[in-house]
Amino acid sequence: MNYNELSSCHEEKKRCPSCSSLRTKKNGTIQSKIKTTRGYVNKCIQRYYCIDCKSSFTSYGKNVRKKISDSYKEDIVNDYVLSKSSLRDIAKRYKIGKSVILNWLEKISTNYPEIKNTINTDNDWSGLLLLDGKEIKNNGNKRTLLLAVDAINKKPISYMICEKENKIYTKSFLNELKQIYPVKIKGITTDFGKGKCFLKVISETFPNVPHQICLVHYSRYVWLFIPRTRRSEFFFRNKMLKQLIKKIIFADTRENSKYWLNKLNYYKPFFRAKYHERFIRSVNRNYKYLTERFEYNFLPTNTNVVENVIRQLERKLKNMDGIKSINNFSCLLKIWLYYYKISHN
Repeated sequence: MNYNELSSCHEEKKRCPSCSSLRTKKNGTIQSKIKTTRGYVNKCIQRYYCIDCKSSFTSYGKNVRKKISDSYKEDIVNDYVLSKSSLRDIAKRYKIGKSVILNWLEKISTNYPEIKNTINTDNDWSGLLLLDGKEIKNNGNKRTLLLAVDAINKKPISYMICEKENKIYTKSFLNELKQIYPVKIKGITTDFGKGKCFLKVISETFPNVPHQICLVHYSRYVWLFIPRTRRSEFFFRNKMLKQLIKKIIFADTRENSKYWLNKLNYYKPFFRAKYHERFIRSVNRNYKYLTERFEYNFLPTNTNVVENVIRQLERKLKNMDGIKSINNFSCLLKIWLYYYKISHN
């Protein structure tokens, strides 16, 4: 073995991008200007020569000239991701094409870790999870964002971008969440999910964990689909039904809640509309999930924390002009959630 040749491999040799040879040597410099946050800066770039294939190259590669610094590219991308400015505004501000910024977005996002890989045991995890789904429209296509947040420290734990909110994707998301969450899960609060996709999947994945339905979501559902107009022939019945449901789900004790549930079932013949029957059936079928908090008083009764994260994200999504692929969106979301999480440390 030639130890002299072996030691040379560990010196600061540049590998040739054409033939991968380490038999290279310095071959002068190139004087150029590179754009940074401070404006254009003179840059001296080392040039190399490959003895084997007789080609020249720099540390950036062969026939590659870097005109903009990586830090400046990252500043532009972060300005787009974190500000309320649209892609068009950012392109006009920095005098750069929109497609160029999107290309940088994908490359720079690889420098950021997924939020599930930043979980540690030093953040006072509560064991109480809030789950929600948000429909996203991208270039005419609909996608769903599933997001999990800790109820107490308010930190995002994991997310998934899927084709739709259904039991298959929800189960995959929950199984991953079960593996990465650092402490024992004590309780979960969600809405029903589309097609009630959260109920059965959560009970199968976390069989001994109490599951509370968000009372804010449920009351919105009631108030939205029971008519409020005085012109309805069932106006007073509608008003009475809303009051009974409100007293059942927002009662201060289990006894009071049961009392008003019995009242609702007693007056069932009085409610004759089809939607009356649907809501009475819904309250009875889902009573356990709506009132789980009586047995487990530590359970949150709403998903306001995760809703707040989604609401802030929605403000950015309104300015997603120019983003045409789901890959662009996932890169943007990766960076956005990373900065959201560290801002809550």
